[in-house]
Amino acid sequence: MSAGGSTFRDWLGRVEEWNPRSLLIGPIVALLGWQVGFETPTNGLDQSWWAGLYMAAHDHMRFGTEIVFTYGPLGILREPWLFFPGALSLIPYLYNAVLFTIFCITLVAVLRRRVGWLPAALISLALLLLLEQTELAVAIAMFASILIIERRPGERGMLAFAATGGLLAGIEMLGKLSVGPVVVVVLLLGLVGARAKARDLCAFFAVLVTSMIGLWLLTGQPLADLPDFVANSLQIVAGYSEAMSLYDQSPVINLYFVVATAIATVAWILGGRYEDRRADLAAGAIALVITFAFYKQAVIRIDGFHMAAFFSLVALLWVAIPPRPGLLPLSLAGMAAFAVTASLYATSVAPGPGLDPVANLSGFVSNTRTAFDSGRQERKIGASRDRLKDHYGVPPGLLRELDGHRTSVGPWEVMAAWAYEVDWSPAPVFQNYSAYTAKLDQLNADVIASASGPDRILRHPGRNPKRPARGIDGRRLAWDPPAQSVATLCNFRPVGQSFDWQVLARIPDRCGPMVPAGSVHSSFGQAVQVPQPGPGQVVLVRIHGAEVGGLERIRSFLFRPKERRIESDSGSSRLVPGTAADGLMLRAGPGTPEATGRFAQIPDLRSLKLTGSSGNLRFDFFRMTVR
Repeated sequence: MSAGGSTFRDWLGRVEEWNPRSLLIGPIVALLGWQVGFETPTNGLDQSWWAGLYMAAHDHMRFGTEIVFTYGPLGILREPWLFFPGALSLIPYLYNAVLFTIFCITLVAVLRRRVGWLPAALISLALLLLLEQTELAVAIAMFASILIIERRPGERGMLAFAATGGLLAGIEMLGKLSVGPVVVVVLLLGLVGARAKARDLCAFFAVLVTSMIGLWLLTGQPLADLPDFVANSLQIVAGYSEAMSLYDQSPVINLYFVVATAIATVAWILGGRYEDRRADLAAGAIALVITFAFYKQAVIRIDGFHMAAFFSLVALLWVAIPPRPGLLPLSLAGMAAFAVTASLYATSVAPGPGLDPVANLSGFVSNTRTAFDSGRQERKIGASRDRLKDHYGVPPGLLRELDGHRTSVGPWEVMAAWAYEVDWSPAPVFQNYSAYTAKLDQLNADVIASASGPDRILRHPGRNPKRPARGIDGRRLAWDPPAQSVATLCNFRPVGQSFDWQVLARIPDRCGPMVPAGSVHSSFGQAVQVPQPGPGQVVLVRIHGAEVGGLERIRSFLFRPKERRIESDSGSSRLVPGTAADGLMLRAGPGTPEATGRFAQIPDLRSLKLTGSSGNLRFDFFRMTVR
């Protein structure tokens, strides 16, 4: 060995002997790799539901009744946006800053049990560069649970873990529906694997329930709305896989890659070793829960965000699970490979040197200053509103139609309501495409039909300017969702429009009853003719047999269901199984102006053919007079 190599090893040994605590190293790593900052409002579908969440918080809307979405009343904590000055900017920023710092502390704590503290700090910094879409709360719950299973803290330490874990779980349960339950299960498995006593488990559940109820009330939510929040949240979860699966949007190699990665990760998990069988099973269960939960999200929405989130957690799992003797290099190699994969999916470019501690520290200072400076927030918010108004270009005449009126925005560009500061009064599932079960569709339809609902609707065409009748994932806007669309037709009429925007005003219900127009027994792949409507009539259909059932439910749980599509003389469109029997408008007779033009609310279909599965179908047709 050369003298230089010996000197370096001696220096490294002295550095390792210093052995600072993870509570010191973690915050330093967090500052050098700082990633917490404010999002700037822009137009778009995802940006718009963030605007909706923040406006709901600002206006103290009731979740479960007035607002139903995949996020709860604490959903704004998941990402800081500059929508409103003051607490609605400060609190989400502080929450994310605390989560990010705790994540860095637990990451260092886990890594230093595999390597020394200095390599752990350097690896952590590299991971911060690559893992841009990590679910921080899930990663923290995973690392903390793995650590207590390995370390077996004393009575006071176990009780502290149970209490803080219960608080984190309570916050996340009111945050995002796909994350909160995972955090609860992971923390509970950690307690079981560490042989927590009954009092620790009781403390966990007591803090979990108390924090949920306390925070629910603190956000201005009536306790009586909690059952509706739970019931409608279950509807959102139950219908997600059937309605939101993406098909033919990504190369099939991505799907195979996700499945192969999940299998390899499960095999790696099962190879981990702890002191006893209970710890072994609990740690394996933690990893399996996380792997399956985010594998499921990745195979439903095969896009950059969900793929990056899956591979980020997989990368962390490969170092969280203690490897067998001699397999540490494989553990680190798996972590590195999947971290790079996560970065590729998140950015769509090859990862390269980009860790800039000076820029990160500057970002920390700048964003923290913004979080505490309401004047700075107001200036940035005003600039965002001006940019959005220039982009949207809603004419003054249409804006005057909204003045003094409760306004809903459809089908999803809610950001316009924030930009123009209208009196936002949405249907509960305020992004129409998310009302994908019959119950959620009816919930929206009831509010649209009610005199206490909005009295104006600001509409924009679909995502594709060349095909304004198409919405998200190739669905027809007229069926997304169908009962709400019928309620809109019956209770609103156009009072003005431009190329991109239309305003509807409330009128007395102008629709007659749905009169049966015949039933046709058919099957998948067989064309069915649509009855002829009379003057001022609309023909609708309720399709029975299109729902997911039988063995396909197992496929839907483990993977995703088959895609249903309606083939017609005007092209092919996606059909949501959960609302196929809610009454799809098909064609209109003479004298129905809402059936023509760029903002047509009724398609013109002469025949139907449902594809994507097999079995018997029944098409119940109806005619409805529209005055």
